[in-house]
Amino acid sequence: MYEKVQENIKVLASFSGGSVIPQVLKWAGKTYRIKKVNLAYQEREGKSINYFYSVECSPSGIFKLKYNDIKLIWTLEELWVE
Repeated sequence: MYEKVQENIKVLASFSGGSVIPQVLKWAGKTYRIKKVNLAYQEREGKSINYFYSVECSPSGIFKLKYNDIKLIWTLEELWVE
């Protein structure tokens, strides 16, 4: 099932060597451990850069995340669950 979400979320991420790597996300009162980053890309929006991630979480699901480097906000854009 696919769902467009577009809600701000909390993410625990590591910042290493100029890379941002999401580790854990909190959404709707639940905590999801990120098992794997399937895809990462970035898009410029004016002066800011939006970083997008497609991640596999447990319990099962694929989440599309967005991180804005100026506002320092994480957003859950889309969700795919079985």
